[in-house]
Amino acid sequence: MKLIIIGCGGMGTYQAKKFIDLGVELVGAIDHNDEHRSHFCSTYAVSEAYADLDQLYRFQGRADAVSCCLPDAFHHQCCLLALQLGFAVFCEKPLCTSLEEARQLDEAAFDVPFMVNFSKRSIPALAAAQAILKAGTLGALVRVEAKYLQSWQQSHVWGDPEQEFRWKWRLLPSYNRGGCLADLGSHLLDLLLLLFGSASFVQTLSAVTDQVLIEYQGELKVGNDIPCILSCSYADARWDDSLQLKVVGTRATLEMNTSLDRKQILVFPDEGESYHVGAPAPPSTYQTFVRWVDGGQAGRPNLGDGLSVQGLLEEMIG
Repeated sequence: MKLIIIGCGGMGTYQAKKFIDLGVELVGAIDHNDEHRSHFCSTYAVSEAYADLDQLYRFQGRADAVSCCLPDAFHHQCCLLALQLGFAVFCEKPLCTSLEEARQLDEAAFDVPFMVNFSKRSIPALAAAQAILKAGTLGALVRVEAKYLQSWQQSHVWGDPEQEFRWKWRLLPSYNRGGCLADLGSHLLDLLLLLFGSASFVQTLSAVTDQVLIEYQGELKVGNDIPCILSCSYADARWDDSLQLKVVGTRATLEMNTSLDRKQILVFPDEGESYHVGAPAPPSTYQTFVRWVDGGQAGRPNLGDGLSVQGLLEEMIG
């Protein structure tokens, strides 16, 4: 597969490494930031790069796919142009900043491979949780808690947002209208849809805003009308980067915390000792996309998954 990276900052660099490890050839790059673009091309031996997105047409016939690594506000423009030019698309989450934009992409995509990078699907512990739920081990499901908690807005654990734009843009409404809910909450919504098949928004319970949402908690119903509390934060001092899931059933409870163990979940039966359950790691989103573009089976999370999450975000963000 021959790939163009659009957005050569932190996420573009991260994705480049992932794709190169899979044997993908980087044939081009686009970024308006001269320093980012130059460093990226030097690091990954990319010989052709442009500052403006409207130069994407130059790669027609010489590349198979585009990876959109831009801030959320530019996903729609980037992906729509890529689709119009006939490229397969790998887009960072969330899909767009509005449901209307997402629907426009859906109409433009036809049968072109299009994946949304809900990368948490490839966590082995999540696969273990999925297996336990499918087996009915927990009994009738009573309630669900889903959390994605980070600390960087306060702790600067990955860098000072005032000094590093890869973090600063997440705190700017013009780049990230949904704040932590669009950024972290989109992962949670995707996982809830994956595990329970459906989700509906009930109400916002609390929200803390500092230009954008930095903390959010809301109530949903998942699956067969199961109550669910969703929480996400950029400013939780307890966890640098923690994806957590708790599912309570009539016979047992499962807990997942990726900061403690990414490979296994804990199951607490109503009677008897707790025990760990693991599972093999599912294919990564990068692996799935490459196989799809190279002529393999269509993969997920796809455009439809992104559209489903976008619909929920639209209700929750307002």
